[in-house]
Amino acid sequence: MKHIGRSVLGLSVVVILIMGCETKEVPPAQSPAAPQAAPQPALPSDIPPISGTAPTVIPEALKGKWTAVKLLVEDKQANQSQEYVVNLGGELAIPASSLVVKTEEFLPDLKIEGAKFTTASGELNNPAVHVRILDNGREVFNGWLFQLFPAVHPFQHERFGIILRDSVAAS
Repeated sequence: MKHIGRSVLGLSVVVILIMGCETKEVPPAQSPAAPQAAPQPALPSDIPPISGTAPTVIPEALKGKWTAVKLLVEDKQANQSQEYVVNLGGELAIPASSLVVKTEEFLPDLKIEGAKFTTASGELNNPAVHVRILDNGREVFNGWLFQLFPAVHPFQHERFGIILRDSVAAS
């Protein structure tokens, strides 16, 4: 009996040793997570490609309600930003560059209706300004800058970023 007990005990030790020696997969080392960008507001799901070539229709009741926009110009090389007030129909020559921003129409609640740009309301629900940007007199951007969604069809440039910050209502 003693002999059987020792055999069972010995067999148990062998089984445990064999099981303990099995090669177990070690999960690959996790690399540290890349830093996450600041969360952006959710983008509307129905944004089609936008260019400034379609006609813009401003309802009569809203004409003249806004006179200017505030643009934030970021100089990526100097790591500086400057805000400018630009009258609608006016232009801004960006200092230390060959860029000129021409502001065109402002829509407080931009919506695309068929083949035209208009506004869904007189409220600032989706403020956007139509701009043309020239570099040495050559047009390099013709489109809309969105205040709430600056990442939608932004102006792309290696040195400068231009963002719609706000609108200026007529007094």
